[in-house]
Amino acid sequence: MQEGKTIIITGTSRGIGYHLSQRFLELGYHVLGISRSRTPLQHGNFRQIYADLSTVDGMMSLRKQIENVRVCGLINNAAIHGPIGAFEGNDLNDWMKAFQVNLFSAAALAQMCIPRLRKEHGFIIFLSGGGSGFGRPNFSAYGISKTAVVRLSEVLAKELAPDVLVYCVAPGPNRTRLLAEAIDGGEIVAPQDVVDFSAPVNLCEFLAKNTDPRYSGKFIHVKDDYQNWGVPQLAPDAYTLRRVKP
Repeated sequence: MQEGKTIIITGTSRGIGYHLSQRFLELGYHVLGISRSRTPLQHGNFRQIYADLSTVDGMMSLRKQIENVRVCGLINNAAIHGPIGAFEGNDLNDWMKAFQVNLFSAAALAQMCIPRLRKEHGFIIFLSGGGSGFGRPNFSAYGISKTAVVRLSEVLAKELAPDVLVYCVAPGPNRTRLLAEAIDGGEIVAPQDVVDFSAPVNLCEFLAKNTDPRYSGKFIHVKDDYQNWGVPQLAPDAYTLRRVKP
């Protein structure tokens, strides 16, 4: 049990964020959920903050609301696709809005929490998305902003070591609004490739409990055999964004 310890989770009104909130409440944590619409959770240890992460003002309004929270963990889950279609036809305002939600708001929230996470020897988990591990046409705003999130997690893992462990999770295709949008936008997703919400939830629980610093900075997919990783998988450059040399 984690009595009195608080985890901040963004995007809790539905999907992965909602299921993450449920799990961490079951584990005994207090959960502070950040979303712009109501989270249908009824629990004494859950508190919601309404915020629009797509605007700088909405993001910065969080500072005073969380400044006295004893944070032991931060899970940056909130995300949007941005424009779907060939980059040359994308509206650049909408394209940059995806970076605000997916990258800049996650970075800003992490920066706000770092001093308290250091004191608690806590953790930060970023969620990546499709296109952050490979070039994915027609989803440039989402893929590129999420790729930057992967690199951000690597940088923070080095800067915050050994006090704060930092990870990036590839959640796989879950039955979320984003998956429905992707399919409507022409993405082909085989039914057998869709993963249950328990997959990202189990991985985040594993990382929240992890004390092995070699996991920090890793880009981990829910289908990886992460619980049984040994020396090769935990080597410094393994499971990170690197050039592949032929």
